[in-house]
Amino acid sequence: MTIAPPRPTATLPPRQRVGEPNPGRWKPDPRSDGEPDLAADSPFRRRYDSVQEKVSAIVGVLDASLDELCTDDGWDDFVDAAARMPRMSANNLRLLQQQMPDVSDVADFKQWKERGRTPRKGAQGLLILKQAKVKLPLTDPTGEPILDARGQQLYDERATGETTVGTVFDISQTDGPAHTSRPPLPDARAFAAAFRIVSDEEDPEDAVTDVARMRLDVLGGDDTNIEAETHAVAAVLARRWGVTEPVAPYWVDRSPAAVRASSVRVSRVVSRLLGTPLLP
Repeated sequence: MTIAPPRPTATLPPRQRVGEPNPGRWKPDPRSDGEPDLAADSPFRRRYDSVQEKVSAIVGVLDASLDELCTDDGWDDFVDAAARMPRMSANNLRLLQQQMPDVSDVADFKQWKERGRTPRKGAQGLLILKQAKVKLPLTDPTGEPILDARGQQLYDERATGETTVGTVFDISQTDGPAHTSRPPLPDARAFAAAFRIVSDEEDPEDAVTDVARMRLDVLGGDDTNIEAETHAVAAVLARRWGVTEPVAPYWVDRSPAAVRASSVRVSRVVSRLLGTPLLP
């Protein structure tokens, strides 16, 4: 299977070999009609009597879309989404794709404000699953409240262990200055400096594969589909760094349960790799 090229509206730069002219920073072209096209009775738009009922319905979407994930195109779309949003979990990547197939960069309202952009009035948020949290007031050893410099109560946020639903917006649903937070693609020297810390491979295609396999080995667990998972992680790195992707291998077990497990393993490794100074 050959990985399809990125969609033209996405944030990834054109693929190239290391050392070719730098195409510049990532600059997504927000669509003027950037709204999810969902029916009123969609699980993402329906009204629910409780948060638990809403969570169950959204989990049902994940179960119903498993067959799609098991196809060549479905898996490639998942890998493409992981390259664009590496810090998202596998489940949330799939949920976002169900709501907006060309989703490229998401954040909640507060996060977009911090990044200098604002979700447009009337924008339909995209639903994701997240841990429920509770805010607890901070107190000193005597029980007195701890206040900030403005005299406001400080709180500590803690996870409750329960799952709830959060809302995010794609960059195409926001207004603001050009999005240029991604670094420019590295040249050959920068690529070698980063990857040779963890890999002896000289060829960039072999290097991303080597790094991907090592990180999956560290993660551990069932390695039935290790070759397919290695390729997926390597493809993400290749797309982020603008190098030629390795050829896709065959799957050993392409049952829904196995592919779901592979998607989780891939997203975990991608999140850890791209959340480090080594591979920004």
